[in-house]
Amino acid sequence: MKQLYLFLLFIALNLSAGAQTTVIIGKVIDVNGKAIPSVNIKTVETSQYTVTNDDGNFKLIVNLDLENSLSIDFSYVGYQKLTKKIAPKTQHIDLGNLVLKQLNLSLETIEINAKRNYEGSSNSSLIINRDIIEQIPALSVNDLLNQIPNRKIIPPSLQNVQNLTLRQGFQPTTNGRNEFELNNSFGVAIIVDGNAISNNANMQGYNPGNRGFGSTRVSLSNSEYQLNNETTSSYNGDYTFGGTDLRQIPADNIESIEVIAGVASVKYGDLTDGAVIIERQAGKSPAFLRMQLRDNATSYGYSQGFKLSEQLGSLNIGTNYVSSFADNRDKMKAYKRLTLNSMWTNTFGKEKRLKNTFGFDYVRNLDGIKKDPDDPYSRFIDFTNWNLSFTNRTSYRFNHSFFKNISFNARYSETHQSTYTEQYVNLPYIVYTNAIETGFTDGIYDTGIYTAASHIDGRPITLSGQVELNNHFKTGSVNHYLNIGANYSYAINKGLGRIIDPSRPRPGFSTTGSSNSSGPTERYYDFSLVIPQKDFGAYAEDVFKIDVFGKELNTRIGLRLDGQNNNFNLSPRTNINYHLTKNLRIGVAYGLAYKSPGLAHLYPGPAFFEIPLINSYNGNVKESRSIFYMYRYDPTSDLKSSRTQTIEFSALYKLGNYNLSLSVFNKDLNDGINTLQQYQPIDLPEYEATPRPGEQPLITQKGIKKKLITYHYFNNSLKSNSKGIEFILNTPKYDAIATSFNVSGGLFKSYYYDANNRTVTLGVSNTLPETPVIAFYAHNSRTTYYSSGRISSSTHIPKISLLVQFTAEFSLIDKTLRESGSGIPIGYFNNVSEYVDLPNPDPNNATYKHLFISVAQQNEANQARMYSNYHMSVAKEIKKRFKFAFNVYNVFNYQPRYLNSTGTSVITPNSSPTFGVELSIKL
Repeated sequence: MKQLYLFLLFIALNLSAGAQTTVIIGKVIDVNGKAIPSVNIKTVETSQYTVTNDDGNFKLIVNLDLENSLSIDFSYVGYQKLTKKIAPKTQHIDLGNLVLKQLNLSLETIEINAKRNYEGSSNSSLIINRDIIEQIPALSVNDLLNQIPNRKIIPPSLQNVQNLTLRQGFQPTTNGRNEFELNNSFGVAIIVDGNAISNNANMQGYNPGNRGFGSTRVSLSNSEYQLNNETTSSYNGDYTFGGTDLRQIPADNIESIEVIAGVASVKYGDLTDGAVIIERQAGKSPAFLRMQLRDNATSYGYSQGFKLSEQLGSLNIGTNYVSSFADNRDKMKAYKRLTLNSMWTNTFGKEKRLKNTFGFDYVRNLDGIKKDPDDPYSRFIDFTNWNLSFTNRTSYRFNHSFFKNISFNARYSETHQSTYTEQYVNLPYIVYTNAIETGFTDGIYDTGIYTAASHIDGRPITLSGQVELNNHFKTGSVNHYLNIGANYSYAINKGLGRIIDPSRPRPGFSTTGSSNSSGPTERYYDFSLVIPQKDFGAYAEDVFKIDVFGKELNTRIGLRLDGQNNNFNLSPRTNINYHLTKNLRIGVAYGLAYKSPGLAHLYPGPAFFEIPLINSYNGNVKESRSIFYMYRYDPTSDLKSSRTQTIEFSALYKLGNYNLSLSVFNKDLNDGINTLQQYQPIDLPEYEATPRPGEQPLITQKGIKKKLITYHYFNNSLKSNSKGIEFILNTPKYDAIATSFNVSGGLFKSYYYDANNRTVTLGVSNTLPETPVIAFYAHNSRTTYYSSGRISSSTHIPKISLLVQFTAEFSLIDKTLRESGSGIPIGYFNNVSEYVDLPNPDPNNATYKHLFISVAQQNEANQARMYSNYHMSVAKEIKKRFKFAFNVYNVFNYQPRYLNSTGTSVITPNSSPTFGVELSIKL
């Protein structure tokens, strides 16, 4: 290691030989000429930084021999960001007074719509800056992401889990648990202040070995609490196997959001489907009080930044409280969130080379449904969690020609998740077992009148760290900005686990005299028994510009090594763009990315399956007896990381103030995670009982009968290919009408393939031996087409500080087509647990002709025609301190209706209008 260090130092010294430096100075002031202290100043290319002193002055040292222009960003909380491009070819540059303008609606130019940014870390970077965030009344960060092209605009609501998916269309499901949708959202990295918000340690949910990937959720149907206008027919508040629930991240103090739907920089690991990079405000800022009233929610927020002193730096604090109900007329379903955050920032040293930012966050969610006092059989369900996290970002700037900056980010997060449900049960009796090993066991009789309860207690703990060294060197006349880094993450769950009492089983998991059927059963599982997940990564990335035919070619090329789940993966990634003409820039990007399975995938716990062999019950426990066969399945995990390969072509055309960006992409997913349903016939004895007064009946064996055991295990069976096109057109402001326009949209075509055979469990009411009970179909493959577009107008009148926005949204295509033959059965299990193979199935066979599924039945949820929706918002500022905003989703209450393809149900794609009012006061 010592030799390697000396070697790198030798190279650095040789590369820096003869290098000279340029000192850049200046002063940052506001429009009144008053100095602004603690302004953040950063060079985009080299990640060098400094801040202004109390007099607003700054000094930044860069290399003299840089031949390309250098971009310097000046940013400060509550002010519009300023970017200066300079060519540091002299030893001293004085930028003079630089004016930052406060963000308000009286500015002549403000950003209103998101734009592509080729200067970012990816060709597909979409930037949502503070200008835009100020104009969007949002309950969470999810509402800010409606700017993403070819994404359906979602009205502000907190009644369901909000997972983000990027660049794919999905077949609608009744429970929102499409396995490909879960894989996509699980693969989107959410990065806040340089630290990833990991969901790897989340284990909330029932045992996936019992009923599969999509049935682990603790849920109940919307009809049980009369929730309307929802996209799914059931409600759940946990987000295991998917991405981070964006409801947990408030929007009040966010400075900027970068959405990378394509190829991300190699500095970002443990992802397959893009990244969302969130930067929050840090520095002195006025106090803001915000109140938002919606038809289904109220939100209150306060934030302020203090300058403690020149020695102690700045402190930002913020708090936000949201209370939301599914229906204000009947407050059965509620979601409440409290967030507290603080951020302390300081610089050290005479030249302020050392910068440190320490953050603290606390989030507490209460999401649940009250018990209906008028319905004794109603269910109570509760999803409560709190999260406490500490983050620290430290960076040091070198005044050296090779070494430019070194940074270290660390995050510790601890969460307590509680999922609880209970329901009153009234049965004649129940019979259950306490068995936890494979074998025969006697049943235990008990009263059938009880309260069934399930409690899942999870306590995820994650620790992550990342170190990065930014360097600069030259080869000939080419300047290289070399970033080298490494990261480590640790995840464990210290929760009590699935706290299940087998003597109080929930309905569907009990055996009674009237329902003597077999099925999965639940047992206690201690989450703290799982093995911690330890992942690491290392990367190197070179960013450089070269002259090709007199035009600038920008290249970002890197290589990442990931160690995940005891496997090692290499991920090359590159983003290249070229100034073909003065107004046209074209780009190409390619990259591999890997996402590690989470603890819930790796350690689902043993699955239990009870088969009742006999139940002789006459109302007297002493004269009754039951025998069960318990089958225990212990999963062994050999899961691999999911992998995506992406290639993207892009173009950015500027003509005056018109901007058109276009992206064409192809993304392949391999080794996606799903559960495979396994069927195992087993020969078990048949018994008969002879009653005996005053004692248990005499049990004798009368033969052997085949029984079917079903369990699930995780595998890497999913593959998909998604290709598509996205575009964004921004127009300048037309002075005659004080209005600018934004047009965006796209088309996605996604092919999904599951190597597992598709199975359908049939509702069978007869006992004929030959009757099919479980049907098998060829591998589950389908193609989804999704296309949407929108046209937005923004009328901005600075003299009266007024902004009016109107959006017309069009859903053009949303359909899923299965392959021909996917509705033809290839086999089935019958009533006596025998498998019947169908190499050449006959659709006229009386025994199984009902197994054939028509194309119309498979595609009945497809959108029948194009439909539209319309939204509007109005914002007005008074004396730059008071801001009033009003917004309406589906402003015209346009409610198109159409029949599904089979004519069996009516589809209403647009929900009812929702409206909100926001008041913001700057103190």
